Amino acid sequence: MGIVKTNRWIELYVDHYEEQSVQARYRQLFIQPLQSLFAYSTDQQLATYLQKIGLFLPKTRKSRLRRFLHSNCWTVAGEQFNALKQKWQGPNVPVFLLPANEEHKRLQAELGGKMGLGFPDGIVLFISGDIEEKDLKALVTHEYHHVCRLWRTQETESSITLLESMVMEGLAELAVIEEVGEAYVAPWTKKYDRHWQEEWFVRYLEPNLLRKGRSHYKPFLYGDDRAGIPAMLGYYYGFKLCKAAAERSSKDTLAFLDEDAESVLRIGRET
Repeated sequence: MGIVKTNRWIELYVDHYEEQSVQARYRQLFIQPLQSLFAYSTDQQLATYLQKIGLFLPKTRKSRLRRFLHSNCWTVAGEQFNALKQKWQGPNVPVFLLPANEEHKRLQAELGGKMGLGFPDGIVLFISGDIEEKDLKALVTHEYHHVCRLWRTQETESSITLLESMVMEGLAELAVIEEVGEAYVAPWTKKYDRHWQEEWFVRYLEPNLLRKGRSHYKPFLYGDDRAGIPAMLGYYYGFKLCKAAAERSSKDTLAFLDEDAESVLRIGRET
């Protein structure tokens, strides 16, 4: 499959942008084709979720969408995807490139204005039309690494442990360093470098490492202000764990694709 020609979806949307039918056309063009990757019972439920995490809104200005169409993101993403697919011997999955909501506060503040979702059978990317080429390559690398890891481990949303989720995120960022450069890692990889507290691992992460099902450990992975859990805690520590394990074992991205999470934990925490 590779890069899906979502530029044609956007062209249709812009060419037939009518106030009365914009919501229905938005769901038809941008939501329905993604339903097979998600488990939502209605298009509206999926639309609400995708908009919450950063997909552009139905009434986004046409000028902004046209600017997105003039970018070379499909070419850049396609070249990176094909190179990684060959190097990692990974599956040929569809990659959907769609405009991000440029007014989305969390997307801009914490994720650098871009967002990706990687599944065993596809990738969805939300980006701006003026995204830098290497930033896009980094995003493709991160999400396709997820695809390859999931393809090998056969984990599901209900079976995957907190530890595996942490390791998966960490290994994906190690792949970014290897393929694109350390300057292009996600902001959360450095979030607590200056004031890390080992108590956070002992109190929040360690007792829950083998908890299964993403829905059962989101606070530990993403953080929870009300519970006092630092934002992106699981992500951050997963990266530090994987980086330490890689330095101690001298393994590269390809070798780590098949490494079990418990082994990464053991090597990464060796003293």
